[in-house]
Amino acid sequence: MRFVSRCALAALFLVLSRAAAQAPVKIEVTRDLVREHFRGVGFHGQLFRDSATPEYWDQVIAKRWRELNPGFARVFHQWARGNKGVRDPEALEALARELVFMKQSADTEVYLTTVTPKVAAPGQERRDYARAVAAELEYLLGKGATNLKFYGSSNELTLRTWGDLNRDLPTYRDYHQHLFDEFRQRKLPVKLLATDASPVSYWKSLQWAADNMDGITDVYGGHHYATRQPADDLEFYDWFLERCTWAVGLARSKGKDFILGEFGPGQYQELRWGKRWDTPEAFGTPMEAQAGLQTAEASLAAVNAGSYAMGYWTFTDYPDRPGQGINQWGLFKSMAAGAVTRAPYYCYGLLTKFLRGPARVYRVSASAAKLHAAAVQRESDGAWSIAVINRETHPVAVTIALAAPPGKAFRRYIYDTAHVPATDDGDLQEPSGRLAAWDGELNDTLPANSMALYTTACDDDPPAPVQGLEVKTVGKVEGLPSDAKRLTWKPNAEGDLCYYRVFHNTVRVGSTVATEYVVAGPERWRSGPYTVVAVDSSGNASRP
Repeated sequence: MRFVSRCALAALFLVLSRAAAQAPVKIEVTRDLVREHFRGVGFHGQLFRDSATPEYWDQVIAKRWRELNPGFARVFHQWARGNKGVRDPEALEALARELVFMKQSADTEVYLTTVTPKVAAPGQERRDYARAVAAELEYLLGKGATNLKFYGSSNELTLRTWGDLNRDLPTYRDYHQHLFDEFRQRKLPVKLLATDASPVSYWKSLQWAADNMDGITDVYGGHHYATRQPADDLEFYDWFLERCTWAVGLARSKGKDFILGEFGPGQYQELRWGKRWDTPEAFGTPMEAQAGLQTAEASLAAVNAGSYAMGYWTFTDYPDRPGQGINQWGLFKSMAAGAVTRAPYYCYGLLTKFLRGPARVYRVSASAAKLHAAAVQRESDGAWSIAVINRETHPVAVTIALAAPPGKAFRRYIYDTAHVPATDDGDLQEPSGRLAAWDGELNDTLPANSMALYTTACDDDPPAPVQGLEVKTVGKVEGLPSDAKRLTWKPNAEGDLCYYRVFHNTVRVGSTVATEYVVAGPERWRSGPYTVVAVDSSGNASRP
């Protein structure tokens, strides 16, 4: 009988352990359908066009909305200041323009909610208020905002003080009933949502609504912020998946959908310098990049639970305005702060661009607890987009098994928390490569604490070169140096055109959705040629 030394056994065990650790994690995209007609990952989408200069709108807001291409947005409706139930014509017209822009630029579906309804007495006063609401929605639809699909009567069940209708749900139902009656009488093609409650501890109001007002409710919805759940909490995904699965199951038991109307990472809400300050606690800290990964985890949980759509709070920071608190949740800062992008822009932005609908969501399984994935297939052409999050502190090899592999290679995008792929002008990062499915499998290695996005929802045909570029000195124009340059060019005709990039001496100086750009920065002092290239929705750029 031969004996093996303990050292040899230990060495053998170490080799086997390392081999097992290095074995690829199996991720299987099944043919088990989670839901049909998923609408998309999106935003609470206040765009603040009324406070933006035309140049800021063209070069930042419109450009970034087009590139991130969200399929869904939640938007606020407001009454005349200090006079609820009374129209603010200027604000309503501005809202109509923003909704139409969302429709035309990204086919974005909209869920509109009034910040707080009028405190109205039961009976005729509430009926009159419902008529005023319906008239607002009719105006928006008549202005071409036919992407307005959902309406909620109050933000997070708020009437007098935040969330107070959680303690008086019969009153909430009464408002809802009057709105339901008025919408049906006018044949408004807008669905009523209940209850918009936040956080998940208040989602019990969804059960109450299902039991007591389902006959006057078209869709269910709630919010949640990961407060007291750190950005690197390894239990967050499974916890939130369970909650979203419950909410979706409740809605489906009534033949309805569930919308995650607002969500985000942990909240910092304090008084600072005499103002109420509201922002993610991770922003501006070393945990900011992890907050992007947690936001993506919340999105994948909502997708895998079968939610209809979701909206991160918010697309951009709220502008600082007199008499108002500071609200800085945006994927990028406000105009006054330079519109600087934050780390989550390059993680969540990939999801809004590619996990969008109309699409089918398929169930995905992973053989490792710290890997989370979601897969959608676009209904129009069968294109696939698959997101995989690696929460391990080391790189992980993965094998993604596809039940129905496409006939083209996948583009691969990476968000690495250790090396955030920040870019000039907030362009999403370039793909880091291509992967073909061999025998129905994709093989890759994910960096530690990262997200990979694999997609065939793109083409490889660049736009035509930009034509008709002219460069002229502006001359003495108020607010501009006398030697500033104005560039103009002819518009490209491609249907999938996204925006234009402007270069001076091959150095990028800006981007815009317009066919005009004024160069008034340091670059204007240098001699050399200007060039403009067109960029399409797939990220392909034309030749200079």
